[in-house]
Amino acid sequence: MLDWIAENSGTLQVAVSLLTAVVWLAYLHILWLNFRRQRQPVILINRSIARDENAHCFVTNMGAEPIYLLEVMARVVTEEKTYHVKVTEREEVALNDVENPLTRTNQGPIKSGEFIDIGSFLDLLRRAEARIGTEGLFDKVRQMDLTVAAADGHTTRLIAARHAFRAEWKDGKPYFVPERIMAHQIRNIFQRRKITAMLEEQIE
Repeated sequence: MLDWIAENSGTLQVAVSLLTAVVWLAYLHILWLNFRRQRQPVILINRSIARDENAHCFVTNMGAEPIYLLEVMARVVTEEKTYHVKVTEREEVALNDVENPLTRTNQGPIKSGEFIDIGSFLDLLRRAEARIGTEGLFDKVRQMDLTVAAADGHTTRLIAARHAFRAEWKDGKPYFVPERIMAHQIRNIFQRRKITAMLEEQIE
């Protein structure tokens, strides 16, 4: 056995070196995945306070870095038509009624672990109506999907999340029920490019 080892020592040294390199590469890959996962932004879009049209929608930054909320986009589904519209600005608040103009918009930074109230579902529908130039969305809504687009704190890339809420009508009132527990994190580069293109098309 010892003679065989002595005769093949060169080959064994190469094999041990390759095995050591593979182990280190695997270890470094695990470290990189953990680091990347910790730095990945996570945006939550939750319903709170109530369940009907008076329920408020909270956007929470659960990532390790601060983000800057750029836009909130709504996909409003009715029986006749589907609308895509920005609902970022608090147009239900008159500019002359506020001392700080920043309170009339949802744009702005969100620190890690913090959230902002982007308004009630009724507010969001009213903003959509004002943007579209139509009335009656409240009486026709069947679903509302909310997409939040933001800028990452340590890169220039766009990040986004989407949450769908199904409108269940009871006693003449819509109750907005989330279709899943967590908001869908939009990480696919092609989906992010599509959202970027949508935002650029709606620049005013």
